[in-house]
Amino acid sequence: MRLVASALVLALASSSVWAGKLYRFKVDGQLIIKDHVPAEYAQMAYEVLNEQGYVLKKVKAAPTAEELARIQAEQARKEARLERIRIRREKDLGLLRLYSSPADVERARQRKSDDIDGYISLQQRRIVDMTEKLEKAQSRAANQERSGLDIPVELRLEIAQLQAQIKESHENIKARKADKVASIQVYAQEYARMEILMKYPPGTLESELPESAFAPAPAESAE
Repeated sequence: MRLVASALVLALASSSVWAGKLYRFKVDGQLIIKDHVPAEYAQMAYEVLNEQGYVLKKVKAAPTAEELARIQAEQARKEARLERIRIRREKDLGLLRLYSSPADVERARQRKSDDIDGYISLQQRRIVDMTEKLEKAQSRAANQERSGLDIPVELRLEIAQLQAQIKESHENIKARKADKVASIQVYAQEYARMEILMKYPPGTLESELPESAFAPAPAESAE
């Protein structure tokens, strides 16, 4: 009776051990089966078996330090790409709020150029007018000196003011010409981007587009 009871206990114990999942490892060319994952095998590849010995799942080995570094680098590249797309999309949506087509960009560029050209023309006429006044003032001053008289303070001040105004107008013209060059570049970039947005969704990265997607913007001289 005791023998029967002992055999029953052993059978139950054996079935309780093997009833759960099993883990099969290959160590030095040999297959090893465990009812758990030993700490020393945790980084190795292994198979999860059911009680019938069928493979339920295959677990890959933990990545090496080099593999982990490559995985992290690839993840960083993906995240950086998504961030570039996010920033590019925000800019694209802002551009689409301003323009509905590349032609709109060209019209805006032309208006800007016309405004700058008009301002420059105004400054140039101002320079001509002030130069005439300066020459007359300098002529009066020369006459005073030839007559042996001191040049009046008011006349000296007038000459100095005219010279300063002429200089200021020249500087204004130089600055607005620089503005025109900069604006032409900006509008050219916006025109090219609008060409892309007519075919591709906002956020599309230019580095991922074919060369055929880039169309040259209308050219204009900065002069």
